[in-house]
Amino acid sequence: MNTVPAGNDRKQKVLLVGGAMRSGTTIIHRALCQARNSNPYISESWFLNDLFGLYERGMSRFDMRLRDQLGDVETFEDIIRSNVQRYLDEVSKKYDFPGVLILKHPELTRHFSVVGRIIPGIKFLVVVRDPRDVVASMQAVMRRQREQGVITRGNKQLQSIGDLCRYYASYYEKIFAEAETFGNGLMFVRYEDVVTDPVKTFVRIGAFSGATYEGDEMMKFDPGETQSKYLSRDERMKDRISAAFWSEMYTKDLSADTVGKYKQTLTPNEIREIEMTLGRIGSLYSYW
Repeated sequence: MNTVPAGNDRKQKVLLVGGAMRSGTTIIHRALCQARNSNPYISESWFLNDLFGLYERGMSRFDMRLRDQLGDVETFEDIIRSNVQRYLDEVSKKYDFPGVLILKHPELTRHFSVVGRIIPGIKFLVVVRDPRDVVASMQAVMRRQREQGVITRGNKQLQSIGDLCRYYASYYEKIFAEAETFGNGLMFVRYEDVVTDPVKTFVRIGAFSGATYEGDEMMKFDPGETQSKYLSRDERMKDRISAAFWSEMYTKDLSADTVGKYKQTLTPNEIREIEMTLGRIGSLYSYW
């Protein structure tokens, strides 16, 4: 079997894309995968998200659950590491071992610091978007799910603007606190910069990740550059949970049409609450 080593010995570059749900990670991931030396757009990396969720749960009660089976944490981490390597190998093989493997999952953002420690050499791109637009979009998703009779832990717990603000912040708290541990392996990008000045922004991303972009090709939606049903509206509507997350922007060229859209749905009081609750991140990225 033709394998590619993980970590610092891996000749292939790996870029993991994260950020809060509804921050534009799907649109940006799709555009990133227009690179000349990357895989085509593929669906979210649920395997990695679930694997590192398993790691976090195992570590939370290691002595009780795993020490008598594995002996030490190093052995547990070796098992996780070997599974990551196998996953990266299999995905790479499917797409002819691209020079840069670009994967994403918003929920995996919470595990980025652990991923970076266990699998050194991977790079991380974290998307940030105006908290007001993100909260408004989250609110719309939860409302659509409830209207369709889909009850999830998320739409039961995320009822108020305050709930949604805290959930938005939870994606970034750990990575902000541990940013220095990533060295030069971490980059933040604003969604607004991607859609308003994509060529300039992708020059920066390409220099960081090793992905090669030419001209304005990343701006265009090319159905031939996706291998995923995730970008098929008809397929997404068949999934009761996923349907509420669908955005028509997924299959359009990059545009700034949804920037500031929160003004159409949020009340002045809701906007003020978001700006007060998420004041630090809003100021840090010049949203207010």
